[in-house]
Amino acid sequence: SPERARAAARSGRLLALGPMWAHPSAAAGWADAVSDALAAHHAAHPVERAARKDVAARAAEAAGCPPMVVDDLLATLVRLGRVVAEGPGLRTPDHSVRLSPAQTAARAALLDALRAAPFTPPPLRQAAGAAGASEALVRELEASGELVRLAPDLALAGSALDEAAERLRVAYRREGPLTAARAKEVLGTSRKYALPLLEELDRRGRTRRVGDVREVL
Repeated sequence: SPERARAAARSGRLLALGPMWAHPSAAAGWADAVSDALAAHHAAHPVERAARKDVAARAAEAAGCPPMVVDDLLATLVRLGRVVAEGPGLRTPDHSVRLSPAQTAARAALLDALRAAPFTPPPLRQAAGAAGASEALVRELEASGELVRLAPDLALAGSALDEAAERLRVAYRREGPLTAARAKEVLGTSRKYALPLLEELDRRGRTRRVGDVREVL
Protein backbone atom coordinates (compact mmCIF):
# COMPACT_ATOMS: atom_id res chain seq x y z
CA SER A 1 0.00 0.00 0.00
CA PRO A 2 1.10 3.62 -0.34
CA GLU A 3 1.33 3.88 3.45
CA ARG A 4 3.65 0.86 3.72
CA ALA A 5 5.70 2.12 0.79
CA ARG A 6 6.20 5.50 2.49
CA ALA A 7 7.12 3.79 5.75
CA ALA A 8 9.66 1.62 3.92
CA ALA A 9 11.09 4.72 2.21
CA ARG A 10 11.49 6.44 5.57
CA SER A 11 13.13 3.44 7.17
CA GLY A 12 15.53 3.17 4.24
CA ARG A 13 16.21 6.89 4.41
CA LEU A 14 15.28 7.23 0.73
CA LEU A 15 15.15 10.66 -0.84
CA ALA A 16 11.85 11.68 -2.44
CA LEU A 17 12.42 13.23 -5.86
CA GLY A 18 9.15 14.01 -7.59
CA PRO A 19 7.46 10.69 -8.42
CA MET A 20 10.51 8.61 -7.44
CA TRP A 21 12.56 7.64 -4.43
CA ALA A 22 16.34 7.57 -4.62
CA HIS A 23 18.74 5.52 -2.52
CA PRO A 24 20.98 7.77 -0.37
CA SER A 25 24.19 6.59 -1.97
CA ALA A 26 22.83 7.18 -5.48
CA ALA A 27 21.57 10.64 -4.58
CA ALA A 28 24.91 11.48 -2.95
CA GLY A 29 26.71 10.50 -6.15
CA TRP A 30 24.46 12.70 -8.24
CA ALA A 31 24.93 15.60 -5.82
CA ASP A 32 28.71 15.23 -5.89
CA ALA A 33 28.66 15.20 -9.69
CA VAL A 34 26.67 18.45 -9.70
CA SER A 35 29.04 20.10 -7.23
CA ASP A 36 32.10 18.96 -9.17
CA ALA A 37 30.66 20.25 -12.47
CA LEU A 38 29.85 23.64 -10.98
CA ALA A 39 33.30 23.91 -9.36
CA ALA A 40 34.95 23.07 -12.70
CA HIS A 41 32.84 25.71 -14.45
CA HIS A 42 33.79 28.33 -11.85
CA ALA A 43 37.47 27.51 -12.26
CA ALA A 44 37.22 27.87 -16.03
CA HIS A 45 35.05 31.02 -15.90
CA PRO A 46 36.01 32.98 -12.76
CA VAL A 47 34.23 36.15 -13.92
CA GLU A 48 30.84 34.39 -14.17
CA ARG A 49 28.94 34.34 -10.89
CA ALA A 50 26.83 31.32 -11.88
CA ALA A 51 26.80 28.48 -14.37
CA ARG A 52 23.84 27.77 -16.59
CA LYS A 53 21.46 25.29 -15.04
CA ASP A 54 22.06 22.80 -17.83
CA VAL A 55 25.70 22.45 -16.69
CA ALA A 56 24.42 20.92 -13.45
CA ALA A 57 21.64 18.98 -15.18
CA ARG A 58 24.02 17.30 -17.63
CA ALA A 59 26.36 16.34 -14.79
CA ALA A 60 23.52 14.77 -12.80
CA GLU A 61 22.31 12.77 -15.81
CA ALA A 62 25.84 11.62 -16.62
CA ALA A 63 26.12 10.32 -13.05
CA GLY A 64 22.95 8.27 -13.50
CA CYS A 65 20.16 10.54 -12.30
CA PRO A 66 16.97 9.82 -14.31
CA PRO A 67 16.21 12.85 -16.51
CA MET A 68 12.63 13.05 -15.24
CA VAL A 69 13.80 13.94 -11.72
CA VAL A 70 16.84 16.12 -12.45
CA ASP A 71 14.88 19.32 -11.74
CA ASP A 72 13.68 17.83 -8.43
CA LEU A 73 17.25 16.88 -7.53
CA LEU A 74 18.56 20.39 -8.24
CA ALA A 75 15.69 21.97 -6.28
CA THR A 76 16.52 19.68 -3.35
CA LEU A 77 20.20 20.60 -3.49
CA VAL A 78 19.26 24.29 -3.45
CA ARG A 79 16.96 23.72 -0.47
CA LEU A 80 19.72 21.88 1.40
CA GLY A 81 22.29 24.56 0.60
CA ARG A 82 24.51 22.26 -1.46
CA VAL A 83 24.17 24.68 -4.41
CA VAL A 84 22.89 28.25 -4.63
CA ALA A 85 20.41 29.60 -7.17
CA GLU A 86 21.76 32.81 -8.70
CA GLY A 87 19.25 34.29 -11.13
CA PRO A 88 18.58 31.58 -13.74
CA GLY A 89 21.86 29.82 -12.96
CA LEU A 90 23.49 27.83 -10.17
CA ARG A 91 26.74 28.15 -8.23
CA THR A 92 28.56 26.48 -5.38
CA PRO A 93 28.07 28.15 -1.98
CA ASP A 94 31.71 29.26 -1.74
CA HIS A 95 32.04 30.74 -5.24
CA SER A 96 32.51 34.45 -5.72
CA VAL A 97 33.59 36.41 -8.77
CA ARG A 98 37.31 37.14 -8.85
CA LEU A 99 38.57 39.91 -11.13
CA SER A 100 42.17 40.18 -12.24
CA PRO A 101 43.91 43.58 -12.00
CA ALA A 102 43.30 44.08 -15.74
CA GLN A 103 39.61 43.25 -15.37
CA THR A 104 39.31 45.56 -12.38
CA ALA A 105 40.78 48.38 -14.46
CA ALA A 106 38.45 47.58 -17.37
CA ARG A 107 35.45 47.58 -15.03
CA ALA A 108 36.37 51.03 -13.69
CA ALA A 109 36.98 52.42 -17.18
CA LEU A 110 33.66 51.17 -18.52
CA LEU A 111 31.64 52.47 -15.58
CA ASP A 112 33.45 55.83 -15.76
CA ALA A 113 32.53 56.12 -19.45
CA LEU A 114 28.87 55.42 -18.71
CA ARG A 115 28.77 57.78 -15.73
CA ALA A 116 30.35 60.60 -17.72
CA ALA A 117 27.11 60.92 -19.73
CA PRO A 118 24.60 59.21 -17.44
CA PHE A 119 21.50 59.69 -19.62
CA THR A 120 23.20 59.83 -23.05
CA PRO A 121 25.75 57.02 -22.74
CA PRO A 122 27.90 55.84 -25.64
CA PRO A 123 26.98 52.54 -27.36
CA LEU A 124 27.77 49.68 -25.01
CA ARG A 125 29.94 47.78 -27.48
CA GLN A 126 31.98 50.89 -28.18
CA ALA A 127 32.42 51.75 -24.49
CA ALA A 128 33.26 48.17 -23.54
CA GLY A 129 35.77 47.87 -26.37
CA ALA A 130 37.49 51.13 -25.42
CA ALA A 131 37.66 50.01 -21.79
CA GLY A 132 38.94 46.53 -22.64
CA ALA A 133 35.91 44.91 -20.97
CA SER A 134 35.05 41.43 -22.23
CA GLU A 135 31.49 40.21 -22.76
CA ALA A 136 31.86 38.06 -19.63
CA LEU A 137 32.84 41.11 -17.58
CA VAL A 138 29.90 43.11 -18.98
CA ARG A 139 27.55 40.26 -18.00
CA GLU A 140 29.01 40.27 -14.48
CA LEU A 141 28.52 44.02 -14.12
CA GLU A 142 24.94 43.54 -15.29
CA ALA A 143 24.39 40.71 -12.82
CA SER A 144 25.81 42.79 -9.96
CA GLY A 145 23.57 45.76 -10.85
CA GLU A 146 26.49 48.10 -11.56
CA LEU A 147 25.38 48.20 -15.18
CA VAL A 148 21.77 48.23 -16.39
CA ARG A 149 21.19 47.09 -19.96
CA LEU A 150 18.24 48.85 -21.60
CA ALA A 151 18.76 47.36 -25.08
CA PRO A 152 21.38 45.10 -26.68
CA ASP A 153 23.76 48.04 -27.27
CA LEU A 154 22.42 50.51 -24.70
CA ALA A 155 23.30 50.47 -21.01
CA LEU A 156 23.47 52.86 -18.08
CA ALA A 157 25.50 52.74 -14.91
CA GLY A 158 23.31 51.46 -12.07
CA SER A 159 23.77 54.78 -10.27
CA ALA A 160 22.24 56.61 -13.26
CA LEU A 161 19.02 54.63 -12.91
CA ASP A 162 18.74 55.71 -9.27
CA GLU A 163 19.48 59.32 -10.21
CA ALA A 164 16.83 59.23 -12.93
CA ALA A 165 14.23 57.90 -10.52
CA GLU A 166 15.04 60.65 -8.03
CA ARG A 167 14.87 63.43 -10.62
CA LEU A 168 11.51 62.16 -11.83
CA ARG A 169 10.26 61.84 -8.26
CA VAL A 170 11.08 65.49 -7.54
CA ALA A 171 9.32 66.63 -10.71
CA TYR A 172 6.33 64.38 -10.02
CA ARG A 173 5.84 65.84 -6.55
CA ARG A 174 5.91 69.33 -8.02
CA GLU A 175 3.95 68.77 -11.25
CA GLY A 176 2.00 65.52 -10.94
CA PRO A 177 2.02 62.76 -13.60
CA LEU A 178 4.68 63.23 -16.27
CA THR A 179 4.45 62.69 -20.00
CA ALA A 180 7.34 60.96 -21.72
CA ALA A 181 8.26 64.30 -23.30
CA ARG A 182 8.37 65.99 -19.91
CA ALA A 183 10.38 63.13 -18.41
CA LYS A 184 12.84 63.56 -21.27
CA GLU A 185 13.23 67.23 -20.37
CA VAL A 186 13.67 66.47 -16.67
CA LEU A 187 16.47 64.02 -17.48
CA GLY A 188 18.07 66.27 -20.10
CA THR A 189 18.18 63.51 -22.69
CA SER A 190 16.58 62.50 -25.97
CA ARG A 191 13.67 60.21 -26.79
CA LYS A 192 16.18 57.53 -27.89
CA TYR A 193 17.35 57.14 -24.30
CA ALA A 194 14.31 58.33 -22.33
CA LEU A 195 11.80 55.75 -23.56
CA PRO A 196 13.84 52.60 -22.78
CA LEU A 197 14.87 54.15 -19.45
CA LEU A 198 11.23 54.80 -18.51
CA GLU A 199 10.29 51.26 -19.55
CA GLU A 200 13.02 49.89 -17.28
CA LEU A 201 11.74 51.99 -14.37
CA ASP A 202 8.25 50.62 -15.10
CA ARG A 203 9.57 47.05 -14.98
CA ARG A 204 11.23 47.73 -11.64
CA GLY A 205 8.07 49.22 -10.17
CA ARG A 206 9.60 52.66 -9.71
CA THR A 207 7.26 54.32 -12.18
CA ARG A 208 3.85 53.31 -13.51
CA ARG A 209 2.44 54.17 -16.91
CA VAL A 210 -1.17 55.35 -16.86
CA GLY A 211 -2.32 56.17 -20.37
CA ASP A 212 0.07 58.76 -21.78
CA VAL A 213 1.60 59.78 -18.44
CA ARG A 214 3.66 58.18 -15.71
CA GLU A 215 3.30 58.23 -11.98
CA VAL A 216 6.40 57.93 -9.83
CA LEU A 217 5.97 55.34 -7.11
